[in-house]
Amino acid sequence: MMSNAAIFFDRDGTLIHDPGYLNHPDQVQLLDGAAEALRELRGLSYKTVVVSNQSGVARGIVTEEMLERIHARLCELLAAKGASLDKVYYCPYHPDGVIDQYRKDSDWRKPKPGMLLAAAKEMDIDLAKSWMIGDNERDVEAGRTAGCKTILIRASRSESGTTPPCHADHVAVNMR
Repeated sequence: MMSNAAIFFDRDGTLIHDPGYLNHPDQVQLLDGAAEALRELRGLSYKTVVVSNQSGVARGIVTEEMLERIHARLCELLAAKGASLDKVYYCPYHPDGVIDQYRKDSDWRKPKPGMLLAAAKEMDIDLAKSWMIGDNERDVEAGRTAGCKTILIRASRSESGTTPPCHADHVAVNMR
């Protein structure tokens, strides 16, 4: 049986605008070019999978029910532009959480590769043929540890004027 190749995406700052802790579907705004890039990648037979740290759940900022609504809205906005995701994985845990059931360390929390490994198992994904795309070194590290090639999206933001060293296979300015 042939394994699938996938593109794993971070959510905030990669596919959608990152307003801080997103806690309502009305806040979801696609980044320019995100839907088009997803469409093209699907056309190349890649599975498309979101892997997102969502410590806002552990911090009491957003509920898992609201997160489901946010992800439904993301899928709705993508569908309106002819794009789609195969699956969304998220990690609601954080060691400093205020909600007891979510206050813990987790193998799913990037930079650990747990979400990518779970997706590979559930969706028959060949990680060596897959890519992780994100806007943070955590995303790159999770992808590398899982055995994927990596792309860091580094928009033209350099607060200090210096660019930290990057361990990604490629660096891009946006999804296109």
